[in-house]
Amino acid sequence: MRVSSWLIRHLVGLGLLVMFVAGCGSSSDLGDRIAGHRGSPFALFGRKDMRAGLRFDVLRDAATKESAKQYECVPLWSKARRCSVPIESGVLTAIVDSTDRVIRLLAATDPMLRNGINVHGQLIFRDVVRDTRAAWDSVGTSHRDDSDPSSPEVRWLDRTQRWAGSLWYSRGHRADVPTSDGVRDAELAMTLPESVGVTDMPSYALFAQLRPPAPVRTVPPRVNLPAPRPPTPDEILTMLRSDLRAVTIAEEGAVHRTGRYEPALERLSLTPSSDVRLALLYATSEGWSAMATHPSLPGISCVVFAGDVATHPATQKQGRHGAAGDIVCDQP
Repeated sequence: MRVSSWLIRHLVGLGLLVMFVAGCGSSSDLGDRIAGHRGSPFALFGRKDMRAGLRFDVLRDAATKESAKQYECVPLWSKARRCSVPIESGVLTAIVDSTDRVIRLLAATDPMLRNGINVHGQLIFRDVVRDTRAAWDSVGTSHRDDSDPSSPEVRWLDRTQRWAGSLWYSRGHRADVPTSDGVRDAELAMTLPESVGVTDMPSYALFAQLRPPAPVRTVPPRVNLPAPRPPTPDEILTMLRSDLRAVTIAEEGAVHRTGRYEPALERLSLTPSSDVRLALLYATSEGWSAMATHPSLPGISCVVFAGDVATHPATQKQGRHGAAGDIVCDQP
C-alpha cells in the first residue's frame, strides 16, 4: 500500500492519517480474495484502507493503532451499524452491514474548515479534495445529481456501476455554495464539500430499502365516548421510548442524506405521542442528545444520544445514562 509523500505530509498536517493501516497481504485479505470480496476503486483521500467493500475490522484496527479516539457504533436496522470516529477534518463514519462489510464510508467536513476559521487547515484540505477529485476522474465518470436542490451532489461511478465516490454540498446553512447556471460545476469544484463518501451502491440501496417505516399515528374520528383513562406509568414510558426511537431514526436518515445530523428538531417532521414533550439537549452537525418527558410523570425522563456530544445526557430523577444509541429511562 503506497501513498505519495506529498499526500502523506498534507494528511498528517490535517490529522487525516489517524486511520492509516500499515502493511497489507494478511491471511484475512487472502481469504477475502479467495471469497471474491474486493474494495471500491474509489478511495477517500488516496488511502487504500478507506474504501467501501472492506471489512470493518480494517478500519477499527487502524483506529486502535493510530488514534486515542475509537469508533462508537449505533445499531441500525437489519443488523447493520453506524460507526463514527472524530478526525481532525471532521467525523469519519462507516455504515456496516450484517456481514461486517463497509457499504458506505463518509467523511463529514468540520465547519471550521468550510467556514475558513482554520485558514491553514482549509488550504491543505482544499488540495486534498482537489487530488481526490483527480484520482476519482481516473477511475470513473462524474455527473451532477440535483434531485435535492438544497444538497447538490457530484458523483463518480466506475464502469461496473457498482462503486461510487461522492461529494455532497449543502445550501441550507452556507452562502458559498453556488446556485448560478453555466459554470456551476466549476464553481462547486472550488467549494469545500459538506462531506466526502465512497459507497457500494447495490449493497447500500438494499440497506436503504430494508429501513423500517416510521411509526404512523392516525387520529381516530371524534365520537361521543367516555373519557379515556389516563395512561399508566408503564404506558407512558413506552411512549417516551417510542418517540426517542423515532428521533434516532430521523437523525440517522438525515446523516445518510446529507452527511450531518439535523440540529433543529422541527425539521425532522416528527409527531410526538399524546402529551409527550421532546427536546434536543445538544445538537450540532456532528452529534446530538435528546430527552422525552410527560406531565403525568413529573421528574421522570428518558434520554438518548448519538455522535460526538459535549456530555452524555442523564435522566432527571436517577441520573441514568447509557451508550450511544441506547434509550435509558428513570424508573417511576
